[in-house]
Amino acid sequence: MVRHILGMVLAAGSLSLSAFYPVAAVAESLQPTVANEAMATIVGRVTNEKGETLPGVNILVKDSGVGTSTDINGNFTIQTAPGEELVFSYIGYYPVEKVATKGTMDIILKEDTQTLGEVIVTTQKKSQSNIEVPAAVSAVSGNSLSKLNLHQFDEVAQFIPGVQIQLQSPNNPGYVIRGVTSDDGASYSQPRVSVFQDGVSISRSRASAVELFDLERVEVVKGPQGTLFGRGAEIGGIHVIRNKPVDKLSGELSLGYGTYNQKLANGFINTPLVKGKLANRFAFSYDQRDGFIRNDAGGRLNGKNAIALRNSTKLWANDQTSFDLILDYQHDNYPGTSFKTNKPEYGNPDPNRPANLEEGDDLGIKRHVGGATFLADHTLNDNWKMSSITGFRAFQSDETFDADGTYVPLLACQEKAKGTQFSQEFRFNYDSRKRFSGFVGASYFFEHSSQEVIAHTNMQNMYPVYIQGNLKGQFTELLNGFLPLLTSQLPEQLRPVVESTMNQLMGKWFPDTPLVDGNGKPAQTTATPDIYGDLKAALAMAGMDLDQLLGGLGTQGQTILATLKGVSNQSLPDDYSENGTNYGTNQAVEVFADGTFKLVKGLSLTVGLRGTYEHLYSAYSSTTVPGVFGSLIYHPTAGGQKVAASDDYFSWVGRIALNYMYKRNNFYVSVSRGRRPGVIYYNNDPDDLSRLAPEIIYSYEAGVKGALLNGRLNYDLCAYYYDWNHFQTTRFDQLSSKYVADDAGKAHSFGVEAGLSYAPCRYLNIFGNYAYIDGKFNEKDENGIEQEYAGNRFRLTPKHSFSVGLDVTVPTGKTSQIYFRPTYSYKSKVYFEDSNEPELTQDGYGLANFTAGYRFQPKNVYYEIGAFGKNVFDTEYIVDAGNTGRQINYPTFVGGSRSVIGLQFKIGF
Repeated sequence: MVRHILGMVLAAGSLSLSAFYPVAAVAESLQPTVANEAMATIVGRVTNEKGETLPGVNILVKDSGVGTSTDINGNFTIQTAPGEELVFSYIGYYPVEKVATKGTMDIILKEDTQTLGEVIVTTQKKSQSNIEVPAAVSAVSGNSLSKLNLHQFDEVAQFIPGVQIQLQSPNNPGYVIRGVTSDDGASYSQPRVSVFQDGVSISRSRASAVELFDLERVEVVKGPQGTLFGRGAEIGGIHVIRNKPVDKLSGELSLGYGTYNQKLANGFINTPLVKGKLANRFAFSYDQRDGFIRNDAGGRLNGKNAIALRNSTKLWANDQTSFDLILDYQHDNYPGTSFKTNKPEYGNPDPNRPANLEEGDDLGIKRHVGGATFLADHTLNDNWKMSSITGFRAFQSDETFDADGTYVPLLACQEKAKGTQFSQEFRFNYDSRKRFSGFVGASYFFEHSSQEVIAHTNMQNMYPVYIQGNLKGQFTELLNGFLPLLTSQLPEQLRPVVESTMNQLMGKWFPDTPLVDGNGKPAQTTATPDIYGDLKAALAMAGMDLDQLLGGLGTQGQTILATLKGVSNQSLPDDYSENGTNYGTNQAVEVFADGTFKLVKGLSLTVGLRGTYEHLYSAYSSTTVPGVFGSLIYHPTAGGQKVAASDDYFSWVGRIALNYMYKRNNFYVSVSRGRRPGVIYYNNDPDDLSRLAPEIIYSYEAGVKGALLNGRLNYDLCAYYYDWNHFQTTRFDQLSSKYVADDAGKAHSFGVEAGLSYAPCRYLNIFGNYAYIDGKFNEKDENGIEQEYAGNRFRLTPKHSFSVGLDVTVPTGKTSQIYFRPTYSYKSKVYFEDSNEPELTQDGYGLANFTAGYRFQPKNVYYEIGAFGKNVFDTEYIVDAGNTGRQINYPTFVGGSRSVIGLQFKIGF
C-alpha cells in the first residue's frame, strides 16, 4: 500500500525525489515494508565531488516507505536490510542509487549543471531550496561565482535583480536593495542592509567590503528581514557563506594577469588532520591593479591592492556535534580615489580622464579588517538542533583624499576610522518532520567605533573660490540693514552718491569673477579686503565718521563695527586645518522566533517576530582652533573634550507569509514590518544635535517562483510595495554648507522583479533578470505638510535594470571541455543625492563581460586556462557624485572601472 501511494504521488508530479522534500517526513509516519528479521542499521556520509558535506539529502529505500535525510554534517542513519537499494537525491545534483551495506557508506553526488538555478540556502536557518522560501531570495553559488569570475560585491550585484552595490573604494561601499541605500560611514549611523559572513554581522560600512573567494554561496534576501537577520536588515540582508573544511585532501591555485598590470592569485588547500574528526582549510586571495586614472601630480588613482587570508578548522566531535573556528584577515593598500571637479578652469572636467590632485602619491587607502568566528552545531534528537554563533570583528582604516578635486590645495582630507564588535547568538531549531518547523533564539551585539576627519586648506586659495562668496552673502544682509540707518542721517542729495559708492565697494571687495593669474588660473589672495578702511574713507569724503555713526546706533552699531574690523585686512594663512571625531557605541539584546505551519497539503503559513532592546551612544569632539571666519566644517568642543548623548529603544519587527507549493512552484504573499534604529548625531557642532525617530517600513509582497521541465527552467517573479515613515537621510544644508542628518518624512516604493534560468540542453544555460523600481518621496508627510523632497527619486536607484548571460560548455573529450560565458548588464539613470540635482546624475549605461577557456582533467588533477574581460567595450561612466567637495561648492565625480582583459591559469585536485 505504501509503495503504491508513493508511486502515484511521484508519478503525478513528474518530480525527482530531491524536489519532493516532505517525502522523508511522510515516510516516517508509514510502516516500513522491510521484514523486521532482516533489519540492520545502515550509516554513512554524503558529500559532493569537492568533499563538501551535504545536509538535507533525501534517502529512500527503493520501492519502500522507509526514508530519512542527512544531518548538518552530511551523516545519515537508516534502518533497512543489507542489499536493499538506497536512492540518494538532492537539489542541484544527479540522484544516485547504491546498495545498502554494513559499515560506513561514503556517497558522492555529482552536480547537475542543468539545475543550478535552484540553490540550497539557509535563509530561514535551515537547509532548503531557494524556491521553498516564501520571500524574494537570490542565491549565487560558489561554482557560479567562479565561472563568471566574480570577486567583488558590485560584480555579484549585476546578477541579482533589485540590488545595486557601489564600491567607490573599499572604505566607501554603498548597498542598495530595492531603492534604499545603506552607505553612511559615520560611527553613529545604523545600516539598512545587513551584511553577514557565516552568521556574523559585518555591516559597519568601513568594514563590510570584503574580497569574495573560496565561497559556498552568496545569499541575498530582499524586503524587511529583521526576524531572520536582526536589527540592521530593515530592507534586506546579504549573507556570505564561506567554504568549510571537508574530510578530503583537496586544493586549488589560480593565477592571472590582465591589463593595467593586474595581478591575481587565489586558492585553497584542504587538509584532513584526523580522519573523520578534524580538518583544516586555508584560503587566500590577492588582487593588485594599477589605477585607471593618471594623476599628473604623481601616481595613479582608482587602482586596487588587496590581500585576504582565511583559515578554517572543523572538528566533528561525533555524528551529532561539529565545531568550526574561522580566522580571517584582509589588508587593503589602495592608491587614491580620483575625486574630480567638473569646473573647467582646473583642467579637463571629465572624471574618466587624467586628474591633477595636488597630494600626488600621498593619496591612498590603507585598511585592516579581520575577525574570528566560532560555530557550534549539535543535533539533540531527530527533531531538535542547537546552534551557536560567536563573532569578533575589528577594523582600522586610514584614507587620504583630495576632496576638492583640483590641483589647488582647497580641501585635503584624511579620515581615520576604527572599530571593534562582538556578537553572540544561540538558536534552537525544531522540525516535527510533519506539520511544523521553526526556530527560537536570542542574541547579543556590541560595537564601538570612531571616525576622525582632518581637513587642511590653504586659505589664500580657499578665500577667493569659496569664502568670498559666503562673506558677500553675509555682508549683503548686513548692509541691507545698515544702509537705511545710514542714509536716514544723510542729506537727500547725498543718498544716491552713498548708495552708488557702496555698490562700487561691494564689487571691489567681492568680484563676481575671481581674479586669475598670468596663466588664467585662479589667483591666490593673501589678505582679506580692507572693508573697514574703505568704508571709513568713503564716508569721510561725505563728511561723516564711520566710528561715530555706528557708535550712535547702540549695541547693534557696535556689533557691526566689530564685525567690520574683524574681517578687514586680515592675513590669510597658507595652512589652516580643522578636525572632528564622531563616536558610536551600540548594544543590543534580541529575542526572536520564526515558524512554518503546514496547514494542508501544499499550503503553509510562516510567522516570525523579533523583539529588540538597544542602547545607542553618540559623541563628538573637535580641537579645531577657529580662524578669521570661524569654523568652516568642524566646530570645536570645549577643551577638545567629547560631548555625548544616548538613548534606549525597545522595538519589534516581524513577518507573516502564506505560500502554496504546487509541484516545484511556490506561490506566496507576505506582509512584514521593518525598522532602522533611531539616530543621535552631532552635526559636526556641539550645539547642533539631531535626534531622528526610528525609521519604520511596512512591506507588502507577492510572488511566484519555481522549477519546470525537470529543473531545466527556473523562474522567479515578484511585486512589492513599501511604505515608510520617518525616512532617514542626509541632506546638504546650503546655509551652513554642511551635510546634516534629516527626517525626510514619508516615502514609498513600488517594484517588480523577474529572474529566469533555462538549460535547453546540457551544454547551454541561458540566464537573466530584470528589475523595475519606482521609489519616491511622498508629496506630504504624516501631518499633511508638503515635504522638501516631494516627488524626488531615491538616490543610487535606477528605474530599470537588467542582466543577461550565457553559459556555453561543450565537451571536447571524456575529460576536457571548452567554455564561453558572456554577460551584459544595464542600469538606467541614477541620482547620487536625494535632492535629485541634475548635475549629480549618471545616465543609463551597460557593461559587457566574459570568461572563456579550456578545462581538462586527465586523472585526479584538473587544469584550466582561460581569458576574462570586464567592461570589454570600455564604457565610460561614474559611480559617485557630490561627496565632501560639495560642502565648499566643489562637487566631485568618481569615474567607474575601465576595460580590463586578462588571462588565468588554474590547477586543482
